[in-house]
Amino acid sequence: MPADELLQAFARQLAEQHHVRRWLIAYSGGLDSRVLVELAARVLDPSRILLLHVNHKLQAESDAWAAHCVAQARALGLAIQVLEVAPASASEADARDARYDAFIRQLRPGDLLLQGHHSDDQAETLLLRLMRGAGPKGLAGMPRQRALGEAQLLRPLLDVRRAELERWAREQRLSWVEDPSNSAVDYDRNFIRHRVMAPLIERWPGVQTRMGLSAGLLDESVGLLEELARDDLAACWGSQGGLTGKALSVLSPPRQRNLLRHWLAVSSGVTINGSLLARIEQEVLQAGPDRQPELSVGSYKLRRYRGDLFLLAQSQAASAEKLAQIRLVPGDMALPHGRLSIVTARADESVIPAHQTSVLRTLAGLALRYRREGERCRPLGRSGSHPLKKLFQEYQVLPWLRDTWPLLVCDDEIVAVPGLWVCDGWQAEAGDEGYSADWHPA
Repeated sequence: MPADELLQAFARQLAEQHHVRRWLIAYSGGLDSRVLVELAARVLDPSRILLLHVNHKLQAESDAWAAHCVAQARALGLAIQVLEVAPASASEADARDARYDAFIRQLRPGDLLLQGHHSDDQAETLLLRLMRGAGPKGLAGMPRQRALGEAQLLRPLLDVRRAELERWAREQRLSWVEDPSNSAVDYDRNFIRHRVMAPLIERWPGVQTRMGLSAGLLDESVGLLEELARDDLAACWGSQGGLTGKALSVLSPPRQRNLLRHWLAVSSGVTINGSLLARIEQEVLQAGPDRQPELSVGSYKLRRYRGDLFLLAQSQAASAEKLAQIRLVPGDMALPHGRLSIVTARADESVIPAHQTSVLRTLAGLALRYRREGERCRPLGRSGSHPLKKLFQEYQVLPWLRDTWPLLVCDDEIVAVPGLWVCDGWQAEAGDEGYSADWHPA
């Protein structure tokens, strides 16, 4: 690739990025990042460039590489920051995680981080993920651009082969560092590079470019699958905040799996792999109709209730101590598991008493607490007392919301269940002012 062609292609991509305040560049000192820094220095305003060098402290030469990068930055008149990290291990995955954590801590809104990944990297990524049994999203490879922390990440060299970058760098008489660990084939990526990609390139020159095209086509397919999942999510969304089993059952198994992947990723941030998806199908979807199965998904629980699916945070333990300290006055109150709203209201003379369930005559002497085992109460207009458990079932309160639904009590007597009913004897008389209490679960 001619020098001016590479520079022009780079400049075109950056010109498409609007409202960038700072250009941050991941600068390891290796070939690809050195070319990236050189291109940026020729195209961008130097005062808006910050180079980030991550020192993993995993090689004896780590400090020397950092010093090399600082010297190169000074020669170009660019600002640089050396970030020292401590990966959990020397593995590729832990080093990568530590590196990205360091980048995210530096990024602010309006920043754009440039990385020097090229088409050889993309081809290696595709093969690695193929070996791990990845689906379309994984085989789509590295995206050209994506969100990272509060900013954006861009890979402007993703269509350029490494050999072309090296040829350009030598023509421009650039210097860079060589990491000796890049030749160690005990690392998966290096094995792919030296033992798999090298013979493929020898047999089919330019194969990495064609693999990149395949990754791009898969990325388009992933976009279409996500559009379909969004439509299916809207069609299957239930009034109580889950997926309705009836609507879900209409979908074909592949569409069900596509929807579940999308819904769980959007709701919990968890990427569902094939083994977990198979467990969801077997243990949750295919469980007997009289069962209420549940399965941990990250820090959430996936539950089925009356055929519908719900995703719940696992930290729904009651906070009785906090409830007991609440002073009951009109207004909105944020509680551990939702919002309590109390407003003044007048008991309507035109309402049949048996249905006048929301106006409480007083707040004096009342407190909040959660339910206890075996409790009973008598909703207004009902004959006799009824088990609270049965009343919750009658009012179709989801099982996992019952333990954290606040009760209004006087001593140990249940006075009202906000949003559901007022107990007999605690209602405001027709025409009198009282209080309406409503509960909005989180």
